[in-house]
Amino acid sequence: MIVRNDRVSPRLPLTSSSEAAPTNKPAAAETVRPFAQDAFEGTANVQRTAQVAEAPAGDDGQLMHEYLTGARPPPADFEQVMGYKPFLKQTAHGPRMQDPYGDASSPGKIGPVKEFDTAAKTHDYGYDMLRYYAKKGTPLAPEARKTADAQFREDIFHYANDQKGLGDRWKYRTWAQIFATAVELNSRRQNYGPP
Repeated sequence: MIVRNDRVSPRLPLTSSSEAAPTNKPAAAETVRPFAQDAFEGTANVQRTAQVAEAPAGDDGQLMHEYLTGARPPPADFEQVMGYKPFLKQTAHGPRMQDPYGDASSPGKIGPVKEFDTAAKTHDYGYDMLRYYAKKGTPLAPEARKTADAQFREDIFHYANDQKGLGDRWKYRTWAQIFATAVELNSRRQNYGPP
């Protein structure tokens, strides 16, 4: 049996539906906080078991979603293996885990790379999760990379749709489609494995 170190750690409640952050928060209201095991209110400690069974087939997409949204902490040795400590950022559309060194990359830095920075840092963290599990000898299923790409698409379209003017919404939606399509085509080219 293949064992993955933190596949079955307890789910952490983010907020109740009555406590959910409003979706019309201005971008300036986004907060950044370092990720710690007690990063969520009411969660004193997150315990990881030494041995857990492999997650059921097809569950890697959900696992990736939990990592990206901060519902699941990074594996205990993630910082040691990957060389950085991810952080949690509260956005207008929910919490997102971030690679502090990530960025939106495009040829010649064309397009709204600064505007899509938050989404790109989360996407980069997701890809680092793929690399992490590959290094540990238990690569994630293709659904994990598809989920990371889908979250990126959703986040950049949220940015576009949050713009006040019709012209800005149209411009950023166009760029969001270009960026998301490029990411998805590259993932298909790489057979949805670790980048």
